[in-house]
Amino acid sequence: MVELGKELLLSKHHGLGNDFLVLLDMANTISLERQEIVALLNRRTGIGADGLICVTATSPESPSVARMSLYNSDGSRAEMSGNGIRCLAQALIDSSAVPLGPFSIDTDAGAIEIESHSALGDPVATISVGMGMPRISETEVRTVDGVEYHAVRVDIGNPHLVLIPKQLMSKEELGLLEISELGPKIESEYSGGMNVEWIIPDENRREVTLRVWERGAGVTQACGTGSTASSFVANAMGLVEETVVVHNPGGDLTVQVTAKQCYLTGPAQKVCEVTITSRQLQAMVARVK
Repeated sequence: MVELGKELLLSKHHGLGNDFLVLLDMANTISLERQEIVALLNRRTGIGADGLICVTATSPESPSVARMSLYNSDGSRAEMSGNGIRCLAQALIDSSAVPLGPFSIDTDAGAIEIESHSALGDPVATISVGMGMPRISETEVRTVDGVEYHAVRVDIGNPHLVLIPKQLMSKEELGLLEISELGPKIESEYSGGMNVEWIIPDENRREVTLRVWERGAGVTQACGTGSTASSFVANAMGLVEETVVVHNPGGDLTVQVTAKQCYLTGPAQKVCEVTITSRQLQAMVARVK
C-alpha cells in the first residue's frame, strides 16, 4: 500500500488510443498492491487506462536505462506492450532521464531497443521499437462463430493467437465481429490467457487490418505486440511484404520484418500529468468491488 502522506506523480500517454499511466520511480521507493493498480486504472472512479507502467532503475550490470513493469487494467502482470513501451520512452525522454538517441529498456520479455524520431517535448513522438523475433509454435484451422480461420499461435515475449479468415471477409464484416464476446471465450481455452488478433491482409500485400482482444485489458484501440505478431505471421504465410502498415481501430502502426527481428514504429502522445495523494488513492480503492 502507498504510505500515508506520500504522493504519486503519474503521466498519462497513449499509443493510438491504447492508453497507459506511467509512474517514474527510479529510486524504487513505491510499492503498489493489486487493488491500488485496479483502482487507478478504473475509467469511472479512477484515472482510467488500459495499463499501468512502473519504471524503476535497472540492475548495475544491465546496459539499459530503466526497467519496465507492466500491469493490465485487471491488475495482472503483462510481459510487454509495444504501445506501452513507446509511451514509457516518451515519459523518460520528456523527464530528461535519458538522452535523445538509441537506448534500451529492460522488460519481462527481455531488453528492448528504442529509438525516438522526434524532438524533445513533442506532444506526439514517433518512436521505433525493436520487438525481437517472434516464434510460431502452432498452426491449425479452427472455426470461430461459424467462420474458418488459419489460427497461428505466436510468442513475442507475450502470447498471441492470430486468426486469418480462410474465406473472403470484408473490413466491414471484420468490424461487425463481436470481439468482446469471442475474445474471452477463446482466451479462456489457454492457461495463462491469450491475446487474440483477427486480421485481414490487403491484396496489395503492404497493409493489414486488425482487431484485437488483449489479455487482461479486453478490447483495445491498438496493440503493438499484436500488430507485430500479426505482421510476422502474415509475412511468413506469404501474404504481405516485409514492411507492413497495420490499421488498428485507433490508427496505423508500421512493422518491418527482418531476418534478425521485427521493428515497430508508431506514435506516443502525452495527455497530462496527474498527482494522486495517498488519501485520494485510498478513496479510489474503497470504490473498487
